[in-house]
Amino acid sequence: MKLKITSSWLLTLALACLNGTSIEAAVLPKHKPVSLLIFADEVNPHKLAPADITQPQDLAPALTTDTPLLTSSVITVNSQCADDALAALASAKRPDVILYFAHRAAKHCDGSDAQPEFTQLLERGLQQGLGVVVLHHGLYVDIFSKGAKDAVLALIGGRANSIAWDTTAGQRVFNVGGKHFVSSNGITYTQQAPFAGVGAVAAGTYPYFVNLPDELYSDTVMLEAADETRTPLFASDSKGERLLGYALTRPGWKGRVVAYQPAEYQPNALDDHNGPNYQILVNALYFAVYGQPTP
Repeated sequence: MKLKITSSWLLTLALACLNGTSIEAAVLPKHKPVSLLIFADEVNPHKLAPADITQPQDLAPALTTDTPLLTSSVITVNSQCADDALAALASAKRPDVILYFAHRAAKHCDGSDAQPEFTQLLERGLQQGLGVVVLHHGLYVDIFSKGAKDAVLALIGGRANSIAWDTTAGQRVFNVGGKHFVSSNGITYTQQAPFAGVGAVAAGTYPYFVNLPDELYSDTVMLEAADETRTPLFASDSKGERLLGYALTRPGWKGRVVAYQPAEYQPNALDDHNGPNYQILVNALYFAVYGQPTP
């Protein structure tokens, strides 16, 4: 049997080598299907083409087609018409996990403020076992309504307030979570480098991959609460040291938060199901619901 090598296969191999990861299909442990609520909106500060920017309507197809993530239901709700999301979160049959990809504070469909109700329902959900995955600009302040997201950012444990679009060096994504499920399952890191450390992450040599291009949130801070348990998962030293991702639980919660910043560039974030960013996303959704699997 002869292996047919095509130009597209060679391109895929070259990109995988550049990003420092091996070519492997996304994988998850055997699990029961999860119900997923995607709460999202779109901003496009770099004027990217539709195929290049991760948009709310791209998330559900990416998570229901050619994926190891089993879902029983997936609904997408725009943060600026949040009524269906509020009803779902208040329901006795609330979703198992919410993917929070909202840059803007929530509004009812009539245009009135829904953010306090949304934040309250999210907190109650975490107390009852809801999984929350915060992706990319879910961590960002609402630049259109100053302070409107402060309470939810405090709840999810992080805040960003600056951006840089880097098409030359991109962003290094260090695995500082070691063998944590989210940062290790299905991902082979082929590069290592010294990292100066940040917060609870000690200086040392860590494995990494490169996202190129990528949107960097250089001004990212952790919003901590008393007696919380926060596990750093990813960090970067591109334009300064900071966390890119973490897992978080707090007293009174049965659920957990997982945050991951990179996701602006759709081909890396969603289209490449063999790539590390997509694997991290499905890992995060799985972990938010089921926690660390038993070996």
